[in-house]
Amino acid sequence: MRLDRSKSIALLFITVGLLICLHQFGHLMGWLIPVSMVVLGYVGIQNEKKIGWLIFGIGALILTFKLSGLLILGLAVWMLVYGFRLLKKQDVPSNHEF
Repeated sequence: MRLDRSKSIALLFITVGLLICLHQFGHLMGWLIPVSMVVLGYVGIQNEKKIGWLIFGIGALILTFKLSGLLILGLAVWMLVYGFRLLKKQDVPSNHEF
């Protein structure tokens, strides 16, 4: 097989596309495993297995760490909204003499 310019560009696009897909799949696996741990732990708890609590707890802890960025973002938005509301309340003119 002779490799000319169009084939090399096609192979480059295929390689880059494959790497992007693998990266996205890795991101999905980062969420899939803790969620499955929580679900399997819940099933274990329902079947009265003590290991279910351990699996559920570890999965919930991992999910909490993964959601921490989202929780911090929510806290930042709340602080912005609350700060603007406080500023809006203080815009009432006052008669202070210095």
